[in-house]
Amino acid sequence: MEQGFYEYARPVMAGLFIYLLLMLAVGWWSHKRIKNTDDFIVAGRRLPLFLTTGTLFATWFCGGTLMGTAAQSYLFGNQGVIFDPWGSTLSLLLTGLVFGRLMRRGGYLTVIDFFDLRYGKKMGLLASLVQVVAEIGWVGGQLVAFGVILQFFAGIPFFWGVALSCAVLVVYTYLGGMWSVTLTDFLQAGLIIGGTAVLLFTVVPLAGGWGELLASAGNRAGIPAGALLPTKEHGYLGYFGLPGWFYYLGAWLSTGLGDIPSQDLAQRLLAAKNERTASWSAILAALLYLVVGMIPVLLGSLMYGLNPGLATAETEMILPHLATSYLPPVLTAIFAVALVATLMSSSDSALLAAASIVGRNVLRYFHPGAGSALTLKVTRLCIPFIAVSSLLIACYAGTIYMLIVIAWSLILVGLFAPFAAGYFWKQSNQSGAVAALTGGLFSWILAILYFLDRVTLKTGSGTTGSSEMAIWDAVYMGSVPAFAVSIVLLVLVSLATQKKDPPRPLVDIAGRPFHPRLFKIRGAPAARSGILRRR
Repeated sequence: MEQGFYEYARPVMAGLFIYLLLMLAVGWWSHKRIKNTDDFIVAGRRLPLFLTTGTLFATWFCGGTLMGTAAQSYLFGNQGVIFDPWGSTLSLLLTGLVFGRLMRRGGYLTVIDFFDLRYGKKMGLLASLVQVVAEIGWVGGQLVAFGVILQFFAGIPFFWGVALSCAVLVVYTYLGGMWSVTLTDFLQAGLIIGGTAVLLFTVVPLAGGWGELLASAGNRAGIPAGALLPTKEHGYLGYFGLPGWFYYLGAWLSTGLGDIPSQDLAQRLLAAKNERTASWSAILAALLYLVVGMIPVLLGSLMYGLNPGLATAETEMILPHLATSYLPPVLTAIFAVALVATLMSSSDSALLAAASIVGRNVLRYFHPGAGSALTLKVTRLCIPFIAVSSLLIACYAGTIYMLIVIAWSLILVGLFAPFAAGYFWKQSNQSGAVAALTGGLFSWILAILYFLDRVTLKTGSGTTGSSEMAIWDAVYMGSVPAFAVSIVLLVLVSLATQKKDPPRPLVDIAGRPFHPRLFKIRGAPAARSGILRRR
């Protein structure tokens, strides 16, 4: 699988060039709709169901879902993709059924507004730090994939491919904010679905048909292809006992729960035109995500049947290799554009998310009197600075799938417990939330060090059988006890400090209390705050 020697690279690059110009044009058109901070951060809260669903799906469907998932399927079958698409689908479903309604009901501009109003500025500032670090890591993972794709199709050096994609991202996100991101995401969602469908329905018949695919489904680790649970012979990804079960639970929790308190998810829900739209868009995006997300899983298994001898480093290039080997040049160009669309749609979202937190929340912690004009200016200026930080990460961290997932493990162990408790447990307070965040992160580091000495470093065990990748295995194993510590500290410290630190009520952005009722009950005063009545 040589890189940079595709015979028909010119039409592919022409298609990519046209696509990038289109993204810039959308950004230029969108900037005319930006009148204030609300327009830039949450698109004026005017997104209908189809746009909200499209931007949710496109944001979640990233480079890890395509290239990384195909690699994990090749290596471990269904066990390898619990992080994504299974865990990510779970997060969207839980959001649609539970948290989407509540976030939209609060009328916040960022998820940090919730932490700030529910717990106080200290928790808000700490949560901001965790969110920004996670989003920068997420963008870095996407930029890694950008560099790999451009290197594969055109032989562009990795750094320059990453830098080019980063520059385009910065320009159209800077210009149009959430309007630009939403409209480009909707276009990208169509490209993603079309491109992956083209590859699947073209390659499978040429490789022997659906019967052959299902009959020969396999993976390098020899795990049953459809196994979702740990098995007696293989454990989970080669780990047995407590490490294996911790790894398995970490796979579900890191994205299944860790995604939920993230700013890029909250930003789309907060931009929806009402609570019902926010809820249903997440449910529809979850269903669409699982269906389309299983395509790279099938293609990874198919590739194992065609070529079981790939080196681990080559597995993240499975989809580009299938495209160049089996598709005609025009369809290859379409698929290459679809690959880039998956990366753009997630990168712009995370870039805007991090900038929104700094411009909206962090600025006010140090400049309480900041108005809308200054907030908008700072938010925009943060976009290139955050992009450069992600660019540096992309150049020094070369794995796509793991770099993406670790971002959500960081939010899982630090923020999910205070986030959920803030809605459903009235006694949770700032002291408990801060203890949960700091204790969860500190115990995560200790747990990583503990498991790092105990991971198995043999071929077929762990992620790749290498000492470098064993670190990633320890990261996910350690997230489970750290998450448990976070919950325990939240409860114990909150209860112990009720008098010293009285809990704050759950309020909306205007400071009006609201009830975390998930469904409207006839005769109940759910609209007392005035928010539901306006809908």
